[in-house]
Amino acid sequence: MYLLRNTFRVSVILSVLVYAAHAQSDSNDRKSPCDVFLQDGNNLTLNCSRRDIESVPKWPENLQSLGDKESRVLITFFNNSITNVTHLAPVPGNRIAISFKGNKIVEIEDDAFRNIARMVYLDLSNNYISGEVLRSEIFQGPYSNGIYSDIALETLNLGFNEIHSLDKYLFEHTPNLTRLYLNNNPIEILDHVTVSALSSAIKLEVLDLSKTDIDSIPLDAFKGLLNLRQIDLSGNLFLNVPESLSLLGNTLQYLTFNNNPLVELNDDSFIGLTSLLELEVGENQYLEEVKRSTFSPLKNLRVLHLSHNKNLRYISHNAFRGLKDRWALKEVYLDDNNLSELSTDLMPWNKLEVLGMTGNNWLCNCDLANIVTKQEASTKFRPGKVPFCAAPMRLNGAYITNITISFCPTFDTTFAPKKQFSITDLRPKHVLWSILGVSAVVGIGMICGIIVNAAKAFYKKKISQPIRYVNINNSESSFA
Repeated sequence: MYLLRNTFRVSVILSVLVYAAHAQSDSNDRKSPCDVFLQDGNNLTLNCSRRDIESVPKWPENLQSLGDKESRVLITFFNNSITNVTHLAPVPGNRIAISFKGNKIVEIEDDAFRNIARMVYLDLSNNYISGEVLRSEIFQGPYSNGIYSDIALETLNLGFNEIHSLDKYLFEHTPNLTRLYLNNNPIEILDHVTVSALSSAIKLEVLDLSKTDIDSIPLDAFKGLLNLRQIDLSGNLFLNVPESLSLLGNTLQYLTFNNNPLVELNDDSFIGLTSLLELEVGENQYLEEVKRSTFSPLKNLRVLHLSHNKNLRYISHNAFRGLKDRWALKEVYLDDNNLSELSTDLMPWNKLEVLGMTGNNWLCNCDLANIVTKQEASTKFRPGKVPFCAAPMRLNGAYITNITISFCPTFDTTFAPKKQFSITDLRPKHVLWSILGVSAVVGIGMICGIIVNAAKAFYKKKISQPIRYVNINNSESSFA
């Protein structure tokens, strides 16, 4: 996320330069399709944006004279109607950035950037480029001694195109590629050739696969990517955090996992990600629970964004199990979820530097009062970001920093040492009551025994009557 932010900052700066160049062009010769603007003596901008051009034009004649081999050069063709990127003429400069964003590109010629071997940034986003168009030959450098050399490309933006798959050898001539953006392409499945292409970019540090409709990542997808520090998997179809991320445990520092249909986070979600510094899991509308030991593997985590999950109602009090004694988290954002309660021992609240809890339905009870006051969570809220109580009714709408623990029971957590029993502890009344108790038990036992014996004697006598036998022969003779 840190590197992405830097990229965005670079884009903003580039845009400012473009608009500055555009303003300067008002006083320049309008017949030229592109205008040159020199800033600070070493930053050169070639502005060809919004000119309704359909093909790559020739450079202005004064380009070579304004620039030198140490110049930083920006060439922008933003928002035109170019359909085919043809060979670009040489450009002076040591680090060159080129943007074709927002055109209608459907084809790129082989060796298109052969004359600009020092090109370090290329933006081809928001076009109609398919996977078939992207070939290793596009990025071939100058031809010498029967082989094509490499180019210096470090950042490649292919977002918002029509890419389903990447050629296996696409990055053959870009050994310095460190940032790759494939977001908003209909990839759907990371097939074996795409995986091979990604694996060949061994210096890759940033990978954006957001909104590509993928629901799984093969276990070998990141094989060999020993420098990958940041990955964005937002806006996809993952039901679980992909297991393949565990292979990046020693290097991955920033993970964005927003807007996926997962229902829960558990002890398998982030297993192995011991180097992760910043985690963002937001806008997941089906996420309901964060279970026991979910964050336990994240031993170096510094920033946690767990916000905007509208159905998240439960975070286990053991979600950070094993981390509380060596706490590293500095910023925790729990804003705009469906939470109402949190356990007092969820985390060591007083060790945080920033805490976000707004936009939840907080039940202002004794636990929350403990967290806010006794554990000093109230000192971690950002200015203007103090949460409100939703319940009980009498506190609805009140800041949670206004609740007190005066109505909560106070429990004595100290224990007196156990005392050994002694005969001197007995009192006369204790002896008397003991004798009476024993006598009562003996008396009741004797009465019960007498009753039982009487009952036995009675039934024995009744059942023991003698049996009288009759001689059948004598009886028959007497009847005759």
